[in-house]
Formats: sequence, C-alpha cells, structure tokens
Amino acid sequence: MKAKLKVIEGHLMTGISYILPVIIGASLIVGLAKLVGLGFGVSDLNAYKDAGGILHGAYLMEQVGWTGIGLMNVLLAGFIAYSIADKSGLAAGFIGGALASSTNAGFIGAVIAGFFAGYVALFVKRKIQIQGSAAGLVPLLILPLITVGLTGLLMSVLLGGPVGALNTALIEWIKGMVADGTSTLALALILGAMIGFDLGGPVNKSAWMAGNALFLSGVYLPAILVNIAIVIPPLGYGLATLIRKRNFSPTFREAGRGGLVMGIIGITEGAIPFTLVNPLKLIPLNVVACAAGSGVAALLGVHDIMPPIGGLYGFFSVGNWWAYLIGALTGALVIGIGANLLVNFSEKKEPQKPEHDQKQKEEDDFDLVLEG
Repeated sequence: MKAKLKVIEGHLMTGISYILPVIIGASLIVGLAKLVGLGFGVSDLNAYKDAGGILHGAYLMEQVGWTGIGLMNVLLAGFIAYSIADKSGLAAGFIGGALASSTNAGFIGAVIAGFFAGYVALFVKRKIQIQGSAAGLVPLLILPLITVGLTGLLMSVLLGGPVGALNTALIEWIKGMVADGTSTLALALILGAMIGFDLGGPVNKSAWMAGNALFLSGVYLPAILVNIAIVIPPLGYGLATLIRKRNFSPTFREAGRGGLVMGIIGITEGAIPFTLVNPLKLIPLNVVACAAGSGVAALLGVHDIMPPIGGLYGFFSVGNWWAYLIGALTGALVIGIGANLLVNFSEKKEPQKPEHDQKQKEEDDFDLVLEG
C-alpha cells in the first residue's frame, strides 16, 4: 500500500513539476505588468483595455500572464496522465483538465481527471492489441476515442457538478478564513508549522499543495503564507553561521553561505544538513520558527495584490511588502538564535546531503518558487 501511494505521489509531483515554468512565467508577467501600472499610479489596468500607449501595452501583457495562469488545470491534468501513460494519456488529460476548469472543479477535478485519463490510457494500451495493417488504429483512433470519451463522461456528467460544488464550498470557506483576522492567523500558524516540519517531506508537500491548489483557484493568501515559511529554515541557519561562527565547523559555515542563497530564492531543503545534526531539537525549532514567521506576517496584514512569487524577493508581489519581509526575518532569527543555543555544530560530522532521485530534484526546483 505504501509503495502504491508513493507511485501516486510521484505522478502527482511530476505533473506539478511540468507546470512550474507556466506558473513562474505567468506570475512574473502579471507582476511586471502590475508594477508598470503602479509606476504610473494605476492599480487596475482594465481601464486601459481600449486605450493606447504604455498602459495599454501593460494591460495586454497582464492578459498574457492571466492566460498562462488559466492553463494550470489543463496542464496539470495532462501531465499527470502523461506521467502514467506517456503521450497516450495527453489528449484525455488535457481535455479532462479543461472540463475541470469549465465545471469549477478546479485543482481537485484536474487531479482526478489526470489520474483517470492516465490509467484508462494505460489499460487500453495493455489490453487492446491489433496486429497487422490495422495496428495503427489503436494509437490514432481507438485509444483517443475511449480515453477522451470516458474522461469527458466522468468530468462533464458524473463528477463535474459534485466536485465543482465541493471546490466552490472549500474556496468560500477559505475566503471566509482569510477575511477573519483570527482565522487567518490560525491558517498561517498551521501552514507555517507544516512547512517547517519535514523540509520537503510529505507534510511539507501537503502544505505546499494546499497553498497552490488555492492559488489555482484564485485565492492567493495561503500561497503567500507558504512562501514566507519556505524561506525561513535555510535563511535561519545561514544567519546562525554569521551570528556565532565559532559554533560551526568550516564545512557548516560554507553550507551556511549556501543556505542564505537558498533562503533568498526559496529552497527549504537547504536547511536539511543542519537539521540532521540533532533532529530532536531542531525539528521543533524549525516548526516554531516557520509558524512564527507566517503568523507575524499575517498579524501585520500581508495580503495579495497579484499572483504571488516565491522566495524572499517575492515581497514585491504582495500587499504590505514590509510585513512579508518582517515575517520571514522574524522566523529566520528564531532559528539563527535558537540553533546556536541548542546545538554545537562544530563537534558533529560534516553535513551530508540527503539522497534524492531525479524526480525529487525536480520537486526541489518547484519549491524554488511556490513551496518548501
């Protein structure tokens, strides 16, 4: 059972890794267009839809970004299916993802469509074999007919309505939490603690996926809170090596410089070599620091103004940018001071990099922007 869950997780993360460039590119385009508008004192570029000049160009570029963001469900479902059944699953996966968007089934519907399309395509490839001159009919006619037909039936007739209603209810519930200051703080503490718990493991990935599932549905604050928590552990251990250098061996001091870079760009795994020195003491410290950082940012009123960009430099894509930076630096200081008080890094073995297969490396690249 555990092995099967690992396979399913692998397909999901492969699908997510393929949509990374689209998320990053589209968010950056929207962000840059917004910045151009703000430079002219304009917060809403829609008023320049039919105008001319620079602001009209900024409006057009903003629409390019929103178009890319609108492809998220289509691409996610398609590449989950691709991970399962190779190119045989692409057509049904893409169409299933499009139906997930049109029925408001969102991220949940796209994931269901991707897995269904992929496994149906895999089944058809294995079970339907035609020999001779008609063999070409399977990939060109029979397989697309069955996979697209069944996926379309599932998403448009059977699950589209119920999953759409569920997705809408979840989004409205989260929006209600975001509107309520107390609930926002609770959300920040929970997501932050999950990010800090296992630094790229299943708990961390669950928090990241929750933030980005809501991101795909147009609810951006949870992704902002996750982005803040992601930068904290590597940045914190990097600061720790600067605060008290003699507490660290030369190799750890070198790893600390790398941690600073990983913190700035948003790769949580940069903290793993430090955490492995004494997990019983440092995992709770990571959890507290990430929860505190996200919580402080929430209390100071960080909010969304556009699709958020990860990493410490993502502060320009959020409202109350100073709250974003204060939250991240608060969490980093908790680790920077706490790690020096709790552990002597000069007496331990040299830091060892955890083993990752190629797919995990792709996941780490994904964490660079939207996770940890």
